[in-house]
Amino acid sequence: MIPFRFTAVSFLLLVGLSAEAAQDCSRPKSNVERLICSNDRVSEANERLAFAFFLKYRRTPDDELRERIRLEQRDWETRVRDACEDVPCLLRAYDERTLYLDQN
Repeated sequence: MIPFRFTAVSFLLLVGLSAEAAQDCSRPKSNVERLICSNDRVSEANERLAFAFFLKYRRTPDDELRERIRLEQRDWETRVRDACEDVPCLLRAYDERTLYLDQN
């Protein structure tokens, strides 16, 4: 049996979503990627967010809504996550986004 974590990451890659959980940490391209790769707490928060996104995306029955969710996630990554320059900011951003995805 394939572990769920691999399945969730594979799914995210298949639908063309950003999935840092699957990124190559040997060559981080941005400060955020470096923080994800170098800090266990941020990496775990990233994985929790990927899982919350996967569940929300999977529960959404309408293709149009799925596309909106995907675009909102990309927008959040650009506007909120990528604006962070340190670990506390990233942890706060990930926690807030994960809570939002879990509750909506």
